[in-house]
Amino acid sequence: MRTAKLVTSFFLLTAGLFLIGAGPAKYSKETVTGPAQGNHELNCTVIRPWVSPPGPKQGPYPVIVWANGWCYNDVYGDSGECSGGYEPGLIEWALDGPYIVVAANQWSVQESDVLQCLQWIIDQNTDANSEYEGLVNTEKIGLSGHSQGGGAVIKAGDGEPNGFDITTVIAMNPYGPAWVNPGNQDGPLMLLGGTDDTTTPPDSYEAVWEAVQENDQGGINAVLNGGTHNSEAWGPSDEDAKDYDFGRYQIVTEWWWDFHLNDNARSGRTYNRD
Repeated sequence: MRTAKLVTSFFLLTAGLFLIGAGPAKYSKETVTGPAQGNHELNCTVIRPWVSPPGPKQGPYPVIVWANGWCYNDVYGDSGECSGGYEPGLIEWALDGPYIVVAANQWSVQESDVLQCLQWIIDQNTDANSEYEGLVNTEKIGLSGHSQGGGAVIKAGDGEPNGFDITTVIAMNPYGPAWVNPGNQDGPLMLLGGTDDTTTPPDSYEAVWEAVQENDQGGINAVLNGGTHNSEAWGPSDEDAKDYDFGRYQIVTEWWWDFHLNDNARSGRTYNRD
């Protein structure tokens, strides 16, 4: 059953920047690669909310698929693995849910890459030889991304052509450049932007918000007072990105996931605003 749809106008996010502290790992990661389906080869980092070993303690887990922004100089890895600067925030998501988070690693993530990573984890759920067998909640799927990745998850929000039912989408400072039927979301859409974003200012994706409202899909269009294009999702600079989570976006996205992916109505009350 789909969760209740919420529509609200702009509001300002105010909170502090959160620094990830050191401590014993409570998660594990793996990178999966494979043959090309479309323009890019399969290349995804899977963040699991368990240490391997001993392995998962519960399940099935909702899934969040992440799409990073355009990695123009492949800062954090070879072979197009550009998700590293976003990992602190993704790890926090995985542990908070708990969720299985799957990040598309391509240097220029497209809608097809998002759906390809999602297809991989869905297939693993029914593979008797997979450690993920029976651990994926295929009825609770979230998509999220930043910048170009934010645009990619909006375009993938109808789950087509793969036929997925996407529960909800979070797009941070999304970049189009062109929007084709952006209102055709399977579920509510959260848009996060900044008043000082000169790369993708809020009015650059206003058509997306209008289309979501016209199609009665529900969602939130939030603007961070003083936020820039990279201040939250990527951190203060390229050099520091691996040390920061999603800053002032972190807690509101955790509330959003909790409401839509865990059916926690207490989280939803935070967003019931006129």
